[in-house]
Amino acid sequence: MLFSSLKDSDFFDRQQELTGLFKRVLQADVAQARSAVLSGQRGIGKTELLRQLFGRLFWEQDRVAPFLYTVNPALLSVIAFSRNFLFQFLCQRLAFPEKEQALLSRDGISIEGLFALAEERKAVWAKDLLGHFAQCACDPVAALRIALAAPHRSAMATGMPVAVLIDDFHRIKGLHDDGAPDPRLAFLFEDQMAHGKTPHIVTGNMAELQELPVVNKLERIPVLPLGPEGTSSMIRSLLNSYEAEGSVPPLLLRHLGGNPFYLECVVTRACAKNNPDDGAFWKAYIRELMDGPLALSWLSVLKIYFPDLVLRRTALEITHRIFHASEALSCRRIAETFALTVQEAHDIAQALYLAGLIRAEFGVLRAVEDRVLREIIDALYLRELLAKTAHESEEHFLSTVVPQKGRLIRFDMTLPMTREAELIAAQGLEQIGKNLDLDRDAVGQLQIAVIEACINAIEHSRGMGDSVYVSVSVDDDHMEVSVESAGKEYIVQETGEPVRDQENAKTTGRGWGIKLMKRFVDEVRFEKTIIGTKIILIKKIERSADIHKEDTANRE
Repeated sequence: MLFSSLKDSDFFDRQQELTGLFKRVLQADVAQARSAVLSGQRGIGKTELLRQLFGRLFWEQDRVAPFLYTVNPALLSVIAFSRNFLFQFLCQRLAFPEKEQALLSRDGISIEGLFALAEERKAVWAKDLLGHFAQCACDPVAALRIALAAPHRSAMATGMPVAVLIDDFHRIKGLHDDGAPDPRLAFLFEDQMAHGKTPHIVTGNMAELQELPVVNKLERIPVLPLGPEGTSSMIRSLLNSYEAEGSVPPLLLRHLGGNPFYLECVVTRACAKNNPDDGAFWKAYIRELMDGPLALSWLSVLKIYFPDLVLRRTALEITHRIFHASEALSCRRIAETFALTVQEAHDIAQALYLAGLIRAEFGVLRAVEDRVLREIIDALYLRELLAKTAHESEEHFLSTVVPQKGRLIRFDMTLPMTREAELIAAQGLEQIGKNLDLDRDAVGQLQIAVIEACINAIEHSRGMGDSVYVSVSVDDDHMEVSVESAGKEYIVQETGEPVRDQENAKTTGRGWGIKLMKRFVDEVRFEKTIIGTKIILIKKIERSADIHKEDTANRE
């Protein structure tokens, strides 16, 4: 169903964005709302945010009527699009006063049926719109103008503003009257987007949206990856829905980068086992890279932009080269490498950019910053170009992606609630660094952060527990230390920091611990746990032997 959306309990880490959009749209009540575009990577949740906004506007207020529309690639002839846009708008607008959910999905309703519905609701403005539309049957562009202006005419006639929410807006560039897309038709949205009583919130493929001048004039609202708390909540919800237990390995979480679609694909597949362990999560990820919905979603993108099989294979090979190049590549360099003309290389690069597979900056091509996408491209390259079997591909990823024994090392310690207990953790960290031949300066900086985290944990959990739990994990290039203790901490969504530390900083001049942690490590996270609160510190680190080799080479 078009208007189905996640339950509130399953909509994670987006309440701030949703509330901001809700308030923004309600300014249409005083004709001051501004149109905007939601931007973010594929799978980040832009469509779901738009649907949640529609649901909140439809059910929780009576000041602004919402209209949600998804551009259908099968309905891009001007007359088909106009009819679909207008009819869906009228159904949703007439459903709003009495919150008639059944009317939201009245697909296939005829113009006669809409006339009857408008007559029944005494909506004279709706009958007038339908009459004008019927008179333009022989003038598709005039019909399009009437359809796009319908929300504004409705607002002027009834006094009730309309929020126009359009998903997959990038497809608008395919509108056509005679079979050939006419980019000028997209400009007809410009006047409607400028009205303060009809704010438009649009989203879609950002690379293609940037090609539309009408969108470039809009304010951009970024939709960011899920934060630590939202990621944890989503994983727990998915596990609970399958009555499974387990936890996603921290390194895999960094791979997935807080992308809701990536997380859902991997956790859902891992839940084939009731209680997936670390190995099950990694295997689920590898299978998703090779043949799951995760891989199929990106393969479908390639097929859309490169329908010809031979050209698609060339595009895949070029993408693989860009992702693994030590430096940015130009179209001329690609043309020379793959025996193409410069124009052919440019056309392929442009399509790859629009597909969201690469970035184009200052005349050169770079890979997008998406570890999962890079490994999907690797999987497609192994299968489509190197003809590797599924078993061979799986073995490749098991050896290159999954932490191997000896590469991932973990230590756990329990500290008593006693004076200077934090020094025990610092000394343990120092010994771990020596045993693994890690860079001393980096370990020293991490020690400072760990001391502050332990002091924080001890102070905040007095009377609620008798221990602080410290876990240290080391992989190829990162050290991660978690410090967990009892005590209820409320995390401030805007900052990701505990409320108590912020209050201490205001009233007593304290609160420097978090600042020191952030200064000496690469990432600091706070998470709620079953027993209380966990502080997670992540530091990028190198082996001392590697540093010595590099220094020697520099001296030579």
